[in-house]
This record gives sequence, C-alpha cells and structure tokens, in this order.
Amino acid sequence: MSLILDLIFPKNCLNCGQKSKQYFCKSCLEKQQINSLYHHPEIKNPHYQASLSIFKYNFLIRQLITQLKYDFVTDLINPLTAISTSAIKENFPTLLKYWQDNNFHLLSIPLHFYRQNWRGFNQSYLLAESLAKRLKLKFSPHILSRSKNTSIQSHLKNRQLKNKNLKNAFVLNQDKIPQNVIIFDDVATTFSTLKSALKTLSISDDLNHCYFLTLAA
Repeated sequence: MSLILDLIFPKNCLNCGQKSKQYFCKSCLEKQQINSLYHHPEIKNPHYQASLSIFKYNFLIRQLITQLKYDFVTDLINPLTAISTSAIKENFPTLLKYWQDNNFHLLSIPLHFYRQNWRGFNQSYLLAESLAKRLKLKFSPHILSRSKNTSIQSHLKNRQLKNKNLKNAFVLNQDKIPQNVIIFDDVATTFSTLKSALKTLSISDDLNHCYFLTLAA
C-alpha cells in the first residue's frame, strides 16, 4: 500500500521541495548541523551529567519536527529516529557504549492525558520507543506521569514563565526506579521540561546518573 501511495503522492523534501524517496533529500540532510555534548552549569542537580541535543533546531530538522508535532505526520517517526541513531553512532560512539554498558534506561517526557487524547499520540513516547530499540537501550516510559495540564512551553515568552509553568508538573509512578536514566524529549529550548522531570526523579533514592537527550536544541 505504501508503494502505491508513494507513486500517487510522491514525497518531496520538506526543506527544499526536491522530489525524494524520504521526507528529506540527501543534500539537505548533509547540511544539517550536529550539536556537541554539553553540560549546563546552571543545572545544580547532583545526578545530572550532560545533555545531548543531536541536531541544531533549524533548517531540515525544524521542518521535520514541526510536521510531526503540529501536522501529525507520524510516519516521520522512523526516518527521524534513523538519522538520529546514525548521528549518535557516528559522532558519539563512546557515550553510546557507556549508556549500553551501564544499563541506562531511556524514558520519554509524558503528556497530560487531556493533551494526549486531543493529539492522539505522544510524539516523545513514539520517538523514544523507536530510538531505544535502535540504540539497544531499555525503554521505561511509565516511570513519570504528567500531573498538570501545563500551557504549551513554546507559547510562553520567557524562562521564568516556562519554569513556573512546569513547577510540580510530574509525579513518580513507582517506588523503585532505574539507577541510570536518559530523559528524552523532542526539542529543548530552555530545558525547563527536562529539569522539572529530573527534579521529580531525584525524589527517589535509587537515582544515580541522568542524561538529557533531545533530537534538537
């Protein structure tokens, strides 16, 4: 069926419009910038290790994530996680091996059930599930839940409002959690969502090390 649909509605690169078998062409993908592993000095949580936002949030990646989140193009999940996996394996092989060898669990930022019911899916869950499988990491999506139906972060104007919006936004669903975790979200700007999730995880005495992972920042 997908082959028939591709013939009737051929895909174009979302960035340049060129006809392509994917939602992006090879030329645009090669121009997409990769970020470095970064430690945010303002995050004082002792469990926090570093943040990896794989791509710059511009150019092709912005188009792909926008189509997924706001136009509900869920068949972008596989190509997005495929190029993200390739970028991690090529640029951060030592970090990936460290995560694998030390039993890190990948967990996604949850949506409040009102918003998930409206959208029909949680893009962070779907992306994290696919990434965990591709990177050979354990996927633990139900450790956290969203206790507040917060405002959309991108609609808020400054860091203070974003931090206030996410205060006490998450709750732990279980008494025992993994020692080593990677909190995943699709995009980070101020990292307020990830920091709030880490604060809730830190209630547990089990937590040892935590990384942040996003597709873009």
